[in-house]
Amino acid sequence: MAVKKRNPWFVVLVSFFTAYIYGIYWFYRTREELNGLTNGKTGALLWTIGLFVPLVNLYVIWRYCEDVETVSKKAKDKIILLLAWIIFMPVAQYWIQNELNKLATV
Repeated sequence: MAVKKRNPWFVVLVSFFTAYIYGIYWFYRTREELNGLTNGKTGALLWTIGLFVPLVNLYVIWRYCEDVETVSKKAKDKIILLLAWIIFMPVAQYWIQNELNKLATV
């Protein structure tokens, strides 16, 4: 699956103004893209549902950050991404989308 180029500011602002409904959709779509890049076996829908299960959500986010670190060739550290996600998610969204845009095929 090809990575779609998205404006990081659009992702952050629309997520905020839709009470993160778009953020969930964005997570699902980028998880699909990451699965394609990393040959992930677990479906994006299952990962997205995991976001709503306490404690499982931390694992889901951790694996997501690991995959972003892998595809970005360690340009973004998974621990920094995880902390950004937990402390202030818009920063993590911006960084992640920025890294994915570097892999986008338009």
